Amino acid sequence: MNKIIFKIILLITAGSLIGCAQTPKVLLIVGGHDYDTTEFFHMFHSMDGIAFDSVSHPVAMKLLQSEEVDSYDLLLFYDFIPDMPLKDSIVFLSLSQQGKPMLFLHHALCTFQKWDGYQQMVGGRYVMPGYTIDTTLLSNYKHNIDLRIEVMDMVHPVTKNLKEFVIRDEGYSNIQMQEGIHPLLGTNHPDCAPLVGWVNHYNQSTSLYLMFGHDKYAYANESFQQLLQNSIHWLTNL
Repeated sequence: MNKIIFKIILLITAGSLIGCAQTPKVLLIVGGHDYDTTEFFHMFHSMDGIAFDSVSHPVAMKLLQSEEVDSYDLLLFYDFIPDMPLKDSIVFLSLSQQGKPMLFLHHALCTFQKWDGYQQMVGGRYVMPGYTIDTTLLSNYKHNIDLRIEVMDMVHPVTKNLKEFVIRDEGYSNIQMQEGIHPLLGTNHPDCAPLVGWVNHYNQSTSLYLMFGHDKYAYANESFQQLLQNSIHWLTNL
């Protein structure tokens, strides 16, 4: 009889744990740059246990300053809006002061060239022509290069179950990086910055940047997919 009661308690406990498990809800912010749309969204919606919605600019900024943004556990930026108006900085400041976790991918490093606070929030910036008079600060890119990626912090939850890997992607070089960022991933490719993944803190928010994700070939990379899943779960704590 005691064994039966014990099994019943175990079943009830397990059921309660399953019922309490939460699914991270992620908002994908896109717009301003062409990309392999079908493959991009397939990559995200094939991830088990993670829910996604998407919004494109210019509607994105309206959503980000509405109460609806509170329903999302994570904001994932894959946008490319270099000339974003300076007045929109108040939206990002508010989100960071609320402690909203943010994940920035690939060309999101180019967004908001006019506001230094964006670089401080992301942890870095790709400097584009027209936004500086110092040509030595201009960043560069190169398509379709094979990047051998080194895991610089092997105990961080974002790099869990990851080893050194190779990804065919677009590399960015001569980018600006904030002091104090925590390095996660690096490469020694001559056409790419030595740091390609990092964690940053801005106001009350934690942010994470991954340089990967130019096209469908990068989306198909299993290590990149694992990085995304790890990043989402760590940033949302779910």
